[in-house]
Amino acid sequence: MAAHDKPTLHEAPTDSFQRKSFLILLALISLGFLFMVRYFLLTLFMAAVFTGLSFPLYKFFLKKCRKPALASAATLFSIILVVILPIAAVVMVAYQQAFVFFQTFDFQSLPSSIDSVSRDLQSRYPTLFHQLHITRQDLAAYATAGGKKAAAWLLDQGATWSLVAVGSLVNVVLMLFIMFYFYIDGERILQRIYRWSPLPDDYEEAIFKKFLVVGRGTLKGIFIIGAVQGVLCTLLFWAVGIGSPIFLGVLTIFASIIPAFGAGLVWFPVALILLFSGKFGAALTVFLVGGFVISTVDNLLRPKVVGQDIQMHDVMVLVSTLGGLAVFGLPGFIIGPILAALFLSCWTIFEKMFAKELARTHDHVKMPKDL
Repeated sequence: MAAHDKPTLHEAPTDSFQRKSFLILLALISLGFLFMVRYFLLTLFMAAVFTGLSFPLYKFFLKKCRKPALASAATLFSIILVVILPIAAVVMVAYQQAFVFFQTFDFQSLPSSIDSVSRDLQSRYPTLFHQLHITRQDLAAYATAGGKKAAAWLLDQGATWSLVAVGSLVNVVLMLFIMFYFYIDGERILQRIYRWSPLPDDYEEAIFKKFLVVGRGTLKGIFIIGAVQGVLCTLLFWAVGIGSPIFLGVLTIFASIIPAFGAGLVWFPVALILLFSGKFGAALTVFLVGGFVISTVDNLLRPKVVGQDIQMHDVMVLVSTLGGLAVFGLPGFIIGPILAALFLSCWTIFEKMFAKELARTHDHVKMPKDL
């Protein structure tokens, strides 16, 4: 081959062997790069999520100052001032209350308190105990064992919370640094990704919109519905005289994201603890307010606030949220539903792209009558 026939960097190789070899090389280098930055992929993903959700705010500042760097800094400053600092303040108070609670709670008196309540319940409802085939000693033993396991788990988790908090602070700072450049270069990066993708443009836009819509819906569920339920639970726990109400309110915010259970994961165990502690009035108050006020907030607000953003079945939201928490930790509240939505979107695209093949397959395959 002549010298002038050699391909340049701007020319794609036309030989099939060269193209396949380059694709193998590209895959190996890409995998190596992803392996190298694997500890920062979650931070990059979260930065992309929050950049996409707050990009309209960046556009607003960009129209005012006409300087991308200044608009990016103003956007980040607004997020820090309005979102991060208030959340950090609440979390610090909740952490202090949790520390005081575990230091002052008398776990040694828990068995005697449960036994006393069990004796009182058996004297009031002997028929119920007889129908359930349990004794007062059985109820006290079950409740004591469960309380000890829960307390031990919380104490073990509390030992690592400080390290997690330090790591989260570093990740937040790194995420903000990445977001600064995502605001400025995000549109060019997105266009390059579109160019690399073999999918049609409308499919690519559909996936990107689903990414933003589900992320927006999940965050609205956390910051609006979760915040309302958290404040209501905090006021309820403070009114009935429970220690560490802000700590329990913060737990309610995160629990409210889990479908079907929600805030009940917090107020229901609290009501049971009050019941076994002999505080029947406070327990009844928590049961009534939690069941008829706090838990109904989700049913009233979610259709209006979240609307049709997520567009997933409650089972899929539940499984993806719990799976996200198990794999990614706290960011899994957001990442789990987003990945589930992208999973469903890709299968919808598959159904459209291969509609003819699927139709031919279904014409020759008879489905069982019981399906």
